Amino acid sequence: MNYKVRIQKNKDFQILENNMPIVKGSKPKWYSSEILFFLNNRTFQIKKKSFWKSVHEITASGKKVGDIFIRGFKKPLGNFIQIYENNSFKDEFSMTSTSKSIWSSEKTYSLFNKDNEILKINYSWKKHSWIKYTEEISVDSFNTQGDSPELIVYSLFLMRLIQQQEAAANSGGGAMIYG
Repeated sequence: MNYKVRIQKNKDFQILENNMPIVKGSKPKWYSSEILFFLNNRTFQIKKKSFWKSVHEITASGKKVGDIFIRGFKKPLGNFIQIYENNSFKDEFSMTSTSKSIWSSEKTYSLFNKDNEILKINYSWKKHSWIKYTEEISVDSFNTQGDSPELIVYSLFLMRLIQQQEAAANSGGGAMIYG
């Protein structure tokens, strides 16, 4: 199954299946990483657990349904999503990213459940003129587990966290090199 992602004014987003929106969401505040989206008469929220932690909590209608970890020290997986059902652990998904080349803006983010790839996010910048670029994001699902619209949103959120982390590392705020 193939999905497209449309981002409007860097605040609102939609996930489209056959050019029909199946999920609509938004960032309530431009400066926070929190997002809200609506699906099956439930309100989902993803927000940071605390200022000092790199864990984001997922709630559905006020009930915790998962966590998103970015480069956690707890597990060697690095970037992953944990899903809970009835307050107990249900499933875990890890994400990796690969670049097409060092000079290309095209990246692929793959979501795995154990060793099985369940969905792939294709990310690139499309040039419209010498000054105007837009993001192009598509999601390819490889099995029925990857067709879950909420899992697609969780994966897109984790992709953004990875992009922010890579941008911070490339900005020169990293370790000093002597020699």
